[in-house]
Amino acid sequence: MIQLVYTVCSISQIPFALVLGEDLQKHEPDTKFVIGIADRLPSNLPATAFPIIGADELGLPFLSEMAERYTVDEFTRSLKPYFASFLEKKYQADKIVFLESQTQLFQSLAKTWQILDEHDIVLSSNITQQRNPKHPINEPSFLNAGLYNAGFWGFKPSTQAHNFLTYWKERTKDKGYFDFCHGFGAEQLWLNFIPIFQEKVYIQSEIGTHYHPYNWIENPLSINENGNYVVAQSFPLHILQWQQLSLTTQKGYFKNQIGLSESTLKTLKKLQSDYLMNVKKYKGFESFVPSMGKVEVKVSKNFLSSAIEKGCLKMIDWIEEFEVQ
Repeated sequence: MIQLVYTVCSISQIPFALVLGEDLQKHEPDTKFVIGIADRLPSNLPATAFPIIGADELGLPFLSEMAERYTVDEFTRSLKPYFASFLEKKYQADKIVFLESQTQLFQSLAKTWQILDEHDIVLSSNITQQRNPKHPINEPSFLNAGLYNAGFWGFKPSTQAHNFLTYWKERTKDKGYFDFCHGFGAEQLWLNFIPIFQEKVYIQSEIGTHYHPYNWIENPLSINENGNYVVAQSFPLHILQWQQLSLTTQKGYFKNQIGLSESTLKTLKKLQSDYLMNVKKYKGFESFVPSMGKVEVKVSKNFLSSAIEKGCLKMIDWIEEFEVQ
């Protein structure tokens, strides 16, 4: 039985993927871990403990077209199902799970592997509870972002899984961009249709299974008397997914987290700080920048607007730090 976990990231995000690999070695020692990068594999890339596969190895005749069409982020996201099919065949895997590169694993994936004994596809929900209509991230928000989270899902080779990946690949090939006004939410929004179009789909939404920015406000995160992280006071934390982390700014995704308890915010910020310190130990990757995918160009601002923006950001940082004291 070959169980495989993989991630797909831009070349600049490899250190995050390597830390995820460490977590898998600790909690899933018998599971194969592979890193896919949305780029060509440089010959001078530092040696790593895990195999890294470049996008050019996928053998896609339209790869350059995709890279020209999408931003680096969109391009990376759109390659997820293509890497899934490629790795399934390359390693003859019996079960495959995808995890976003900026993810921490605190428990084994035993429950997910068990679910795949009976089901062909596993998805994780973005939202698990009703939301206050006045909250900034309310239920209509997920009609744009998607009901299911593309940062954690899995499948086993089968007709249903093949149809799922074929459908997904056909959409992300040229419709994997962000354009909420026209109903496009990169790769994630297409997952809404999978439980309708496919059979044997399991939605793994148990508390603590996949804790990510979309559902942080639903249940508090804390540390119990044994020093373990728990969600909603009693459920073990299995997967913690970060978003928009930067080794340069040391910032994370805490915007729009209205309704997040002070204790949860404090716990998350401590976790994030420790996590980034662990990621930063991987040296030698700083000089690598994405060569595939469009780089988003920031609009230049005049001196006054830049000064005001910088001052506001400093004030927000000060307020956030003050709140968690």
